[in-house]
Amino acid sequence: MLPEHKILIDFLNNRFEDFDPAELNPEKWSTLVSEASRHRVAPLLYDKIRLACADAIIPEDVVRKLREKYLANAHRNTVLYHQLSELVAHFNDKSIPVVLLKGAHLAEFIYNDIALRPMSDLDIMVKEEHLSEAVQIAFSAGYRFLQDQNHEKEETIDIGNFDYGIMPDFKHFKALIHPESKCMLEIHCFIASEESPFNISMMELWKQARPENLNGNSVFVLSPEDLIIYLCLHAAYDHLFDFGLSALYDISIAIKHYENDLNWDEISHRSGQWHATHCLLLALYFTKKWMGANIPDELFENFHLDKMVHIAEERIFKTFETTPLHPHYTQWRNRKGMRNRMRYVSDVLFPSREFMTNRYLQPKDSRVLIGSYFYRFFQAFRGIYAIAKSMFHDAQYSSRLKQGDNDFHLREWLIKS
Repeated sequence: MLPEHKILIDFLNNRFEDFDPAELNPEKWSTLVSEASRHRVAPLLYDKIRLACADAIIPEDVVRKLREKYLANAHRNTVLYHQLSELVAHFNDKSIPVVLLKGAHLAEFIYNDIALRPMSDLDIMVKEEHLSEAVQIAFSAGYRFLQDQNHEKEETIDIGNFDYGIMPDFKHFKALIHPESKCMLEIHCFIASEESPFNISMMELWKQARPENLNGNSVFVLSPEDLIIYLCLHAAYDHLFDFGLSALYDISIAIKHYENDLNWDEISHRSGQWHATHCLLLALYFTKKWMGANIPDELFENFHLDKMVHIAEERIFKTFETTPLHPHYTQWRNRKGMRNRMRYVSDVLFPSREFMTNRYLQPKDSRVLIGSYFYRFFQAFRGIYAIAKSMFHDAQYSSRLKQGDNDFHLREWLIKS
């Protein structure tokens, strides 16, 4: 951890009294701003400084940079929520219930200020039986497939005959984007794929979901208990803490927001049902340690600090970017036995027709789909060549290999609940 990380954590926790601006030279101030951006808390940091009237003790150019990030995020999120409100209104007209996920839920109803919480896209969830109609509503509103920026290619996709069914390999329908606002949209039916190691009952999620009002439109949000578990799973397993302090702050502010409603016994019980206990405890451990969240000590009775905890913490406070080797290579080399390795290669090169249909947006009986298999072969050989080249010419090969292995073992540990 850098000294700048400690200051950033103090600021997020409203601890300004012991701060000495003389501790930081211009280079360290620059590092503080860049780390705030990397941790996705720059708008929040500006708001904390402003509310504490601490801008008088902070260099003017630093405050200006943070203010610019705050205003940029405010503008971006205003556009996103305008798009979201219009989309939800269409769903309401068709009596399609929708649950707001992640940033769409947090910024409006937990942070209570959409300028504070960065959002890269809009995540919503509908029931599986409503998916086809929901996606067609999105297309009617102007959304298109994310990868189809080429309008000529877009015309070749028969949207009317496309299979809108969610595939087991995906957690959500293919990412969509609005070409004018550049608003990205992900429509979920599940918050984990059927092949996921987690056992999440969508029926229970919907049963426990709470109604809310978004600009006069009816929406739902996850129950407080489900939200806490989901945020922990998303931070730990889905992103291996790549979002750093922002993910911990999300959990912390959600705990504070629902403090009087939270049933910690129910959270512990449900996380066990989800098979997500390690994700829950690890994320909550960091949230309590660094954000001072009010979490009962009894929850950690069976939680033990070990190598995996330190690996995860290193990911939160990493001070340099090392790109791990391709995850397929990491997965392959960590398989035990030649038979398992060969089976993994076969699964990667020859996935199911259903996977290929949704991966490459082609009908199952399309000849183009067959060509997509050859494209996968081509990509595989390119990857093998890149790894071989890295082995002999990349000075960071060993560190990239180690990071890939650490990521693999951390993810394996997280599902051993």
